[in-house]
Amino acid sequence: MIAAALRPLVVVALVGVIGSLDGCLDQGGTATPAQPGSPAASAEGVGTVTSITDGDTLRLEVDGVELRVRLVGIDTPEVYPEVECFGPEAEAALAALAPPGSTLAFAYDRDPRDPYDRELMYLFTADGTFINYELVAQGAARAVLFEPNDRYYDDLVAAERAAQNAGLGLWGQC
Repeated sequence: MIAAALRPLVVVALVGVIGSLDGCLDQGGTATPAQPGSPAASAEGVGTVTSITDGDTLRLEVDGVELRVRLVGIDTPEVYPEVECFGPEAEAALAALAPPGSTLAFAYDRDPRDPYDRELMYLFTADGTFINYELVAQGAARAVLFEPNDRYYDDLVAAERAAQNAGLGLWGQC
């Protein structure tokens, strides 16, 4: 009697587990790291993208002020002054995630600016995609520690390792 009553609950639980596992595996059957927790929940504000500078730098208008933003925790190949391998592709990847005119949420870590007086930010799309992480996961960027800004460093390193192992982006072309 009790077993019959629990049977539908067991089926629902198994379907949930199978669905979760399916989302964690890519077509090759290897685990790919999911975006960390819900980093978008840590957002401190929103802004509008005014332009893309390169794969890890853009301009964001916040409260009527245009900020020069460097995505913290990542580094992409350069496009200026010389074009490095996968530089244009990294720039295009950022433009696809954060096209001019789009609204992004942002968050800071411990140190809000770099030596060039650019804002060091984690950026999130309207649907919650963590842009810094996504660029690394696609193989368009490397994980880089900008001390003391280490909030998502372990997640970025895991995404880099997965991209390297899969030969994605710069890891397969450079």
